[in-house]
Amino acid sequence: MLNKNIDFKTIGLVLRKETNLKSEYKKLKEIFAKYDAQIVLEKNSAESIGEKSDFSIQRLCECSDLLISLGGDGTLLWTARESFKYQLPILGVHAGNLGFLISFGLYELEDFAPKLYSGEYKIDERGLLDVTLKKGKKKAKSVAFNEVVFSRAKISSMARIETYANGEYFNLYFGDGVILSTPSGSTAYNLSCGGPIVLPQAKAMILTPICPHSLTQRPLVFDNYEITLKSKDNTVVIVDGQEIYDMSEYDEVSVKYAKKSVKLIRKIEQSHFKILKEKLSWGQQ
Repeated sequence: MLNKNIDFKTIGLVLRKETNLKSEYKKLKEIFAKYDAQIVLEKNSAESIGEKSDFSIQRLCECSDLLISLGGDGTLLWTARESFKYQLPILGVHAGNLGFLISFGLYELEDFAPKLYSGEYKIDERGLLDVTLKKGKKKAKSVAFNEVVFSRAKISSMARIETYANGEYFNLYFGDGVILSTPSGSTAYNLSCGGPIVLPQAKAMILTPICPHSLTQRPLVFDNYEITLKSKDNTVVIVDGQEIYDMSEYDEVSVKYAKKSVKLIRKIEQSHFKILKEKLSWGQQ
């Protein structure tokens, strides 16, 4: 696949928090200087390496042609959730262990840069979940790249979660909680709780019970549904492990597919099956 008429002259950079990646930042600047491209640091990222920048993530998106997330899956999650409204392509570069979402190591980027500027790459469209918490006229909104978790707040108590599909009541989950995940998030918490792996191209939402108190409670896969969850117990809602809401402050939470997606840059030769084989050791004797 060739992507034409794209010239990445301004590149917004987000670094993993609480890590000094100054040498990696200098290496990125060196690589992209060959293409007359300017690297612009997000404000908090700049502070982490002793640099100065006035660019919030929103301002960074407004002036950039491309975003680079340098860190791990958590850094990419934050970058994607904060920038998806701007529909910028994101290049994930790992600093440390390779995760499911990150395609490139910094050592690979120098060889890949010519392909980036000649359009020899593919873009993965990754779906997001639109999350709305409601109480009367009060609303709080968020988006999830991986998952929305409804969890008991205390280890000594259970969570009872009423669940509706397009307004129709269908189940009461009783146990440690419920996960609603995207295909991208199917290899995260969902997988550890026995949920299915779903290829990222699918427009699906996976509902997986967490340690349910019934063997009949099994994972479900929805397509274009709005799922509403209610709980009067001591329950919390956790979005991508980065935002936490107390359900005692809301009557219900509605989750559906967002209208916009996240655009991740991948190598043409890379497939999701190769990632699964590598990370899960599939096919090994």
